[in-house]
Amino acid sequence: MLVPVACVNLWFGSHFGILVEELQPMKIAASEAQWNTCTHCPFSVMQIGGFTSQDPTPSFSIEIPGLLSYLATGSFSGQVLGLNQLNAQYQQMYGPGNYLPPVEVIYWAMRAMAGAGTLVALVAVFAAILYWRRRLERWRWFLWVGVATMFVPFIATTAGWVLTEMGRQPWIVQGLLETAKANSPSVSTTWLVTSLTVFVLLYVVLLVADIWLMRRYAGRDLTAEPEEAAEPVPAY
Repeated sequence: MLVPVACVNLWFGSHFGILVEELQPMKIAASEAQWNTCTHCPFSVMQIGGFTSQDPTPSFSIEIPGLLSYLATGSFSGQVLGLNQLNAQYQQMYGPGNYLPPVEVIYWAMRAMAGAGTLVALVAVFAAILYWRRRLERWRWFLWVGVATMFVPFIATTAGWVLTEMGRQPWIVQGLLETAKANSPSVSTTWLVTSLTVFVLLYVVLLVADIWLMRRYAGRDLTAEPEEAAEPVPAY
């Protein structure tokens, strides 16, 4: 069941970039730290440096040619707008200011999300092959990998949430309302901090409960107990 779900998730996620490029192009540019508009844009698996406009060129980068253009436009030769050009465009539309999101956070959140999702898909496919060849229960080390992989989707979800929320900064509503102006004047900083703290604690409690439940039920012996022998029916 995990194989089709994980693979469809990867397919949907890769094609979702085309819609994001149309509606929130700054998010796509930030997720790649792409400072200038390009065509045939490569996708960097990882890079060192290059996350600021003062130093836009990374000192080290592992790139896949044309992949960013494909993810953003559906074509390996498609055009992807750069951060500098988008910032200048937003300044003309919305007035003076800095409309750049936190590039480095978005860059690594994107890779954490995509990497975690890919890992789940690979583990699922490999497990399915072992199951088909009737060897899954023999590879004890891989069973432990499967146990550890249960937590990877939580990492992917959290990283995706960070990408979504940080990628639209400084907007809380794209092009209409900035985050800095979004809180009600009647709500104090104390209440904002209090409500955020309550949410964080709630999710921590849910995480602990989730881990406890998984450990409890995963440790149960599912071997069926032998049925008690039926009492003999006396013959009359």
